[in-house]
Amino acid sequence: MTTNPSPEAPTSRHIPILVEPILEFLIEPFRNWQGEGPVWFVDATLGGGGHTRQILDALQKISPEGRCKVLAVDQDQTAVDRARKRFEPEIQAGRLELMQARFGEIAEWVRNHSVVALLADLGFSSDQMDDRSRGLSFQSEGPLDMRLDPNQGQSCLDLLESISEEELEKILREFGEERFSRRIASAIIHRRNDFDLPKTPKDLSRLVVHAIPSFARHGRIHAATRSFQALRMAVNEEVSQLDRLLSRVIIEVVPSGRIGILTFHSVEDRLVKIRFKDGDDFKALTKKPLQASDEEVSRNPRSRSAKLRVAERLP
Repeated sequence: MTTNPSPEAPTSRHIPILVEPILEFLIEPFRNWQGEGPVWFVDATLGGGGHTRQILDALQKISPEGRCKVLAVDQDQTAVDRARKRFEPEIQAGRLELMQARFGEIAEWVRNHSVVALLADLGFSSDQMDDRSRGLSFQSEGPLDMRLDPNQGQSCLDLLESISEEELEKILREFGEERFSRRIASAIIHRRNDFDLPKTPKDLSRLVVHAIPSFARHGRIHAATRSFQALRMAVNEEVSQLDRLLSRVIIEVVPSGRIGILTFHSVEDRLVKIRFKDGDDFKALTKKPLQASDEEVSRNPRSRSAKLRVAERLP
């Protein structure tokens, strides 16, 4: 497996998803902006910096003098540190600012700046998935952690050491849509009762695979994929952070500004769909979510489950 670059390395293996429709929808408000002072594009999930790079290039064409600026945010300090190297010229030129924060922590910043567009990519970058020290991949033999910010919350191992079987089954069923959630939860708690909880993602993966029926172990995706997705979402409090984004942050985007949210899970997509439903404050610009083409999926299999919804802030 290719390991994650060190924080000092400016390179990234991450491939940004659905770049063309994101730029088509979210760059448009900048072309017609009539206000004074700088205007901002908030990339709320910096990750590997792929979307940030494309956004900067597109805004440079509209505003060579640098009036259009970007704030790139991530709760992962490693991603922020790597971006400081990769985007040093843009930072020095005042075209890009970086911030280490979670969704719920940027509402005040957005309120105090003219934010014309905001993008939130709810997936994990390839850099994060391939970093063995994080334990995000079921192939990793590193620690069973899964946190994007190791200074916040509890690790996956801590979660499994304290959670009830009923709560664990609910997480696997609701966040992972795992049809064998009860069997998997029971197997994990059984191992805990024997003081033999898996200590690495690879060991947990083996446990999950053996907990499900043999006929379900060999499919299009790895048998542990859904369980790992569910546990990553629980450890990083992804649903509650999305709720903060939808309730506190996007309402601070300027009128006629646009918000794009890229989801990878039906629970998240449903929340975004409900929030963007035409009402008093937002107008949905994508009646159905936009998805990656077959060509993009062939280039980047991780784009397969991506769904993009875009809305416009009403005056």
